Amino acid sequence: MSPKKKSTAAKKKAAAAKKKAAAIKKKAAAAKKKAAAVKKKAAAMVAKKKAAVAGVKAAAIAARKKAAALRKKQIDAKKKAAATLKKKAAAAKKKAALLRKKEIAAKQKAADIARKKAAAEKKAAAAAAAEAKRKAAAEKKAAADEERKQKAAEAAAEKKKARARARAAAPIGPRHPKLGYKWTCFNCEAKFYDLGKPEPVCPKCEEDQRDRPPAGTPAPKAPTKRASVRPMAPLLDDDDDVGTASRETGPGFEHASDAAATPPIGDAIFDQADAESETDSDEGSEVDEPGKTAKS
Repeated sequence: MSPKKKSTAAKKKAAAAKKKAAAIKKKAAAAKKKAAAVKKKAAAMVAKKKAAVAGVKAAAIAARKKAAALRKKQIDAKKKAAATLKKKAAAAKKKAALLRKKEIAAKQKAADIARKKAAAEKKAAAAAAAEAKRKAAAEKKAAADEERKQKAAEAAAEKKKARARARAAAPIGPRHPKLGYKWTCFNCEAKFYDLGKPEPVCPKCEEDQRDRPPAGTPAPKAPTKRASVRPMAPLLDDDDDVGTASRETGPGFEHASDAAATPPIGDAIFDQADAESETDSDEGSEVDEPGKTAKS
């Protein structure tokens, strides 16, 4: 083979080898490019995976933070509620202590007031008792003085009355042998017999006739209230009529007809009494002296 053909074949062969080398180079570049794309895709996937992992981690961290915040919030709320309750309990305790203190003060004040009131009442009662005792003593002394004066006055009056009675004049006129002397009361003007008793007391007003005021003295007014009647015998003719008259007019009083017919003291008293006295003298009966009791 000619050298020209050989060089042309060598050139063709070199060109084919060069073309083959270029194709291999191009294929290697494509493979390299494909590897770069795979690598890039793998890097993207890794980045995406990392991003996903980072997102999960971030979400977990956010959830943990949120849970921690919620837990902290709950703890703070519990602490705040506990503090509020503790504060309220302290305030209630303080208020209860203040109320108890006020109650103790009020009780102490009431006890002081009651003690002072009791002391004042005791003092007032003691003063009243002392005043009552003093008044009672004064009244007792005044009553004793008054009683002593009254007794002295009564004794003096009794002595004066006794002296006046001792100086009193004897009754004027004849004495009835059974009924005694006849009297006309100086106080109520009632007429009665003394039944021979030494004390001629009026049965109507109970005045002793020995207390008759002296002549010229106005007679006292008769009392409006009727006094208790003392039993005295009336002026009658005989013993049988005495019982009848006592039932009709009461003891100690004479009949109205006898009172109208009987003259006052100092005049001649009754004719029948003289006749009876003469009859008694004929029979031997004695006439008692004034002041002695006659047999009735």
